[in-house]
Amino acid sequence: MSGGLTGARHLARLILRRDRVRLPLWTVGLGGLIAASALAVPGVYDTPEKVAGYAASVGSSPVSLLMSGRQSGIDTIGGITANEISQVAQLGVCLMVTFLVVRHTRAEEESGRAELLRSTVVGRHAATVAALGYGVLAAVIIGLVTTGSMLSAGLDANGSLVYGAGLTLLGVCYAAVALVAAQISTSARGALAIAGGAVAVGYLVRGLGAMRDNAAVWLSPFGWAQAMNSFGEERWWPVALLVAVTAALLAVAALLTSRRDFAGGLLHPRPGRPRGSVALGTPLGLATRLARGSLIGWAVGLTLLAVVYGAVVPTVPELLETNPDIADYIGAGGDAEGAIIDAFVRYILLFMAVTATGYGVSAVLALRREEESNRVEHVLATRASRTRWMGAVVTVAVVGSAVLTVLMGAGLAAGYALAGGDVDGAIRVVADQVTYLPAVLVVVGFAAAMVGLAPRLSLLAWALAAVSGVQVLLGQTLRLPDAVQAVSPFWHLPGVPGASLDLVPAAVEIVIAAALVTVGLWAHRRRDLDLT
Repeated sequence: MSGGLTGARHLARLILRRDRVRLPLWTVGLGGLIAASALAVPGVYDTPEKVAGYAASVGSSPVSLLMSGRQSGIDTIGGITANEISQVAQLGVCLMVTFLVVRHTRAEEESGRAELLRSTVVGRHAATVAALGYGVLAAVIIGLVTTGSMLSAGLDANGSLVYGAGLTLLGVCYAAVALVAAQISTSARGALAIAGGAVAVGYLVRGLGAMRDNAAVWLSPFGWAQAMNSFGEERWWPVALLVAVTAALLAVAALLTSRRDFAGGLLHPRPGRPRGSVALGTPLGLATRLARGSLIGWAVGLTLLAVVYGAVVPTVPELLETNPDIADYIGAGGDAEGAIIDAFVRYILLFMAVTATGYGVSAVLALRREEESNRVEHVLATRASRTRWMGAVVTVAVVGSAVLTVLMGAGLAAGYALAGGDVDGAIRVVADQVTYLPAVLVVVGFAAAMVGLAPRLSLLAWALAAVSGVQVLLGQTLRLPDAVQAVSPFWHLPGVPGASLDLVPAAVEIVIAAALVTVGLWAHRRRDLDLT
């Protein structure tokens, strides 16, 4: 006989033991990025004139409002710092806890390891509580790193504390969302899709509410954390909203855990056909089938996001009426309206392209997941060679990335046209989005090379995607040296719209991507399978 929480402490120790490398990597990666940004901003805006210029331009920019919300105290160096790090800090902590919680709940049930543990003296809720505690710990660490970085930068102590607390509570809230998602879906991939969708919806609702300055910001946990007004007139009562919703989500997760069958969920997978198609007998057909659900999820999410962004584009010129200084700030010259629209669209295109690298990397890393689960042995026991199997998975990743790129461009164009933009401009947006595809393929090729050369370090494939995101989102703010920004493949491509099209960098990056894939195929064929 055992209680519901029996063994939770031992499971927590096991989680920390298993993630003794993963958690420090998250802490150093995400925390280091936040710290670098927080420490760099005061040096960039070191005069009252620069601070005032930022408040007059970026503070009312539709791009900034959409991505970072309405940050209080934007006319202070603390408010500027909070505004600059919000994109990475808030999205980063939410995605981090989502991945970590799902990894130690639904993924453990799916793999069968949780069943072995449940055969011992372990309570029904022990794994859920241990995973929740782990997610809370990770969020607290990032919150402390953020607060400490702000204090080290000489920012106001109260504002730093409020911002760090809001960031931590936001992470804990989405850890609870991930727990509920783990009870709903029967697969880790499905749970990640549900929780990731919740993060995207919350982030987008806050951004749209901030742009329109309406009550929509109060429909999102991102809005509640920001409503604590760090570096403005600090207020703590929005904490009650975050705590109440988190508690409600935990209650739902506990109820579902006690009611559902072990390894089951609310969403049951459909039974498959009694006989498989001919295509499933080929590596490419099998790889396509395995990636189909993930690709559909990414396609729907990114296309809808692109439509929303596109609908915002025609409203951008209205900003010039309230803040004519923006034309000088962006160096628009005489054609201020056209320049600010180009700047907004260029930022969105880059942001969407960098986001698409997430699908490409995760699709390639499916090779590693199949290898660790021993399922790849059954594939290679047939006439399929290693090269054909890896080539099929990489082909699906490349084609899927291209499809997502086209769909994102089409979604952005559709939103722009529906909101009253000219049709010619909408069509041009699709071509501009495809311009960034070679950079996406380089990231995919790097992931393939890592899987082939160093399978146990294959998670480092995310490093190039992360560097690209930093260069796109924070490169100008941090004033990174060209040698650092050059690591990102997006930095070498012409910034369209606004810059003249140059096919040479694109051709070079396609060759580099092909070379990286070739190296990965060669290394994967020569090495032993790592079934650990």
